[in-house]
Amino acid sequence: MSSLIVGAALFVCCAYVGFGICDLYKRRSAFFDALIEYLDSLERGISYAKTPLPKLTEDFAADKKGELFALLRKFAGDIRAGQKTEFKSPIFSAYERRRVVEMLDSLGKYDTDTQLTELRRYRALFAPTREIAVKKYSTTGKLAAKLGVLVGIAVMLALA
Repeated sequence: MSSLIVGAALFVCCAYVGFGICDLYKRRSAFFDALIEYLDSLERGISYAKTPLPKLTEDFAADKKGELFALLRKFAGDIRAGQKTEFKSPIFSAYERRRVVEMLDSLGKYDTDTQLTELRRYRALFAPTREIAVKKYSTTGKLAAKLGVLVGIAVMLALA
């Protein structure tokens, strides 16, 4: 009976690790998807509506969940306070964090035409990262979840 309990506990642990890895890839994919969407939204807002940056950012991030949206809400507040936005997250590389902060820091510092050019440049910079993140989520992330469950079942059977 105790081996069954231990086996069940190990199954839960293995499945939890697998789903945790899957969630990491899912969060990265969602972040870069939303970042590209934000850049497109900024381009439309700056080109046509001429809306101020904090308003554009707050409207985009309102009522949405995720790491990017929390970062954007913080960014809009930092703009009003005149502070530089910091971005710390363990699921992104130092290079990715620097590029995101650099992109946020460059917003609102140029005339309209130059700003639109910068937005297109950052979109081109983040598009390959987004594609890689989406691909890794669909392959590695989902595989990790399945393997976590399978390893958990194998451990449970080995102990039974």
